[in-house]
Amino acid sequence: MSDLKTIAQPYAKAAFDFALANKSLDQWAYMLMAAADVAHQPVILQEIKEIDFKGAKNAEAFTLMFLDICEGLLDEHGQNFVRVMAENSRLIVLPDVLNLFMEMKADFERTIEATVLSVEPLTEEQKVNLVKALEKRLSRSVELDCQIDESLVGGMLIKAGELVIDGTLKSSMNRLASSLQA
Repeated sequence: MSDLKTIAQPYAKAAFDFALANKSLDQWAYMLMAAADVAHQPVILQEIKEIDFKGAKNAEAFTLMFLDICEGLLDEHGQNFVRVMAENSRLIVLPDVLNLFMEMKADFERTIEATVLSVEPLTEEQKVNLVKALEKRLSRSVELDCQIDESLVGGMLIKAGELVIDGTLKSSMNRLASSLQA
């Protein structure tokens, strides 16, 4: 099968363009999250994988069941979006559509999520300083996701999109050991 992201790209772009034109980016993000969550459930996912072999009537019934599960979570446009994806046997890529949509949304809103791994919780002052430094470097609004990872020994590891800043003691010790062995 073709790369799932390649298949998901036009759907994500269509959803993003529609949401942007209708000033409903947050609503579409929520609807895609809900639909992707439903599609990712093991029983539903298995059915999605097998639906092409069960005939058009069963595919239509599955689509109606899928929409019933999403009742109250999708507006009319969201339901139509799911129908189009189902008619084209593309529900399998809903999680990829969500991820691509969220990337487009973050790019449009000039925001990025930065994951910070550290041995100990960061203080509020450290978080503020880190956000300021990252916003300056990335020219975007930064949202921090701070996590504890005791295996780092000390320092911190920052991941924001393609940017990775490894300021961990463990990494520094590994670099030192490599340079001493060279």
